[in-house]
Amino acid sequence: LQTLRRRAGVAPSQICLAGFSQGAMVAVDLALDAPEPCAGVVALSGFVMCVEDWARKLQGKKGLRVLQLHGLEDRTIPYYTAPWLRDLLQTNGARVTFLPQACSHECGPASASAILAFLAGLF
Repeated sequence: LQTLRRRAGVAPSQICLAGFSQGAMVAVDLALDAPEPCAGVVALSGFVMCVEDWARKLQGKKGLRVLQLHGLEDRTIPYYTAPWLRDLLQTNGARVTFLPQACSHECGPASASAILAFLAGLF
């Protein structure tokens, strides 16, 4: 992330990390490991990867903005797991926008609209 930031010439506050499924977990983990806070994270159909580790790292990232989207019909990462991630993030100081979506394990037009609105609010 630091190499990309240097090459692109952008500040961490101009970066929003995003990922789908396992990529959502990677995006959250990367945001928590980054030495400087990023603008936000978009997590689509993700899961809690490292509960204790993330809870500890979130202590230094209070106010991290997160858009979490998850399909109500998701059978790959079942919807009932989505509140686990939301609750971990919120309990430890992240500012989470949690939006259940009427879909399965996918990103559709409703997801794109929500992401654009989130990004507009960041920048």
